[in-house]
Amino acid sequence: MKAVVLKGLLALAAACVFLGVSAALFLTRRHLASTLQALGLLCFGVMALTHAFEAFAIFPTLGWGRPRSIGHYVDLTAALSGVALVVAGFALQQRHVGVSPPVAPSNNRWRGP
Repeated sequence: MKAVVLKGLLALAAACVFLGVSAALFLTRRHLASTLQALGLLCFGVMALTHAFEAFAIFPTLGWGRPRSIGHYVDLTAALSGVALVVAGFALQQRHVGVSPPVAPSNNRWRGP
């Protein structure tokens, strides 16, 4: 098996696993951080698909793997936006980890003995 094919399939498998975990987190938490992470991992899935398309010569007119081609810029844009969105999602998630929701004041006026 060629190295390009193996790289494309491994990247696609990893992106699918990470996207599944991120989708599960998004469905359970529904915060901006999990949304950004899911979008970032979706971009990584697009990047993995471009590598798989390059390996199997799907849509060869897009010029997968050639510099200054549409396929190259799709791959580059997906990679950069994926990194930016995942990092932003993790930063937002870590910012809100120690923050507890505000507690409503109690109407109980009894102070005890």
